[in-house]
Amino acid sequence: MKVTLQFHGGRREIYAMAWEWARESGLLLAEERFSPAYRVKLVGGVQGSGATPECGDDVRRISLNPSPVDLNVDSALEYLKGNPNSLFITLGGQSDAILRESVLSAMTDEVNLVATWKKFRERARKSMLKGAWVENTMSGARSRAANHYYTAEAKCLADAGVELMGGTDWIKYQLD
Repeated sequence: MKVTLQFHGGRREIYAMAWEWARESGLLLAEERFSPAYRVKLVGGVQGSGATPECGDDVRRISLNPSPVDLNVDSALEYLKGNPNSLFITLGGQSDAILRESVLSAMTDEVNLVATWKKFRERARKSMLKGAWVENTMSGARSRAANHYYTAEAKCLADAGVELMGGTDWIKYQLD
C-alpha cells in the first residue's frame, strides 16, 4: 500500500508535526542530511517531555520508523532499502525568498503500519488549507490545482512575498 501527500509547509511546522506523531505513536524519528556527506541519526528526546527541537537547515528528510531502524548505511537509497516500512517526509527547501514543495510518502504491506500512515496523512490533510493556481514558469501556462495542500505557515509566507515553488524552478504556486 502506498501513501503520499505533496504540500507546502514551513520546515519547523512539518518537523513539529512529525515530532508529535512520533511522541504519540512510540515510533522512532530519524533525520537525514544529504550533503556535504550523507548522515542519518535518530532524534533523541521524542518520548520524553520537552519542546520540539529545531529542524536544522541541512536536514533534507525525516522519517517515522518502526523499531529496529537500520542506521548502518552510507546513502539515502541504502536507508530507504534498509527501512522499507518507514514514513518519509522530504522537506522542501526554505529561504527568505522561496519555499519548495514537501512530500510525505510511505509504502508498506504491514497492515498496522498502513493504518497508521493513512491516519497521519489524513490528520495532515485535515490540518491544512487547499487550493492553488499552478504556473509553468517556462511557458506561462496556468492551471487550477483545487487539491493542492498547504499549511498556515506556508500561507503566511506566501502572503509575505515568499514564492512557493515545486521541486524545480519550472513550477510556481499561487495559493487561494
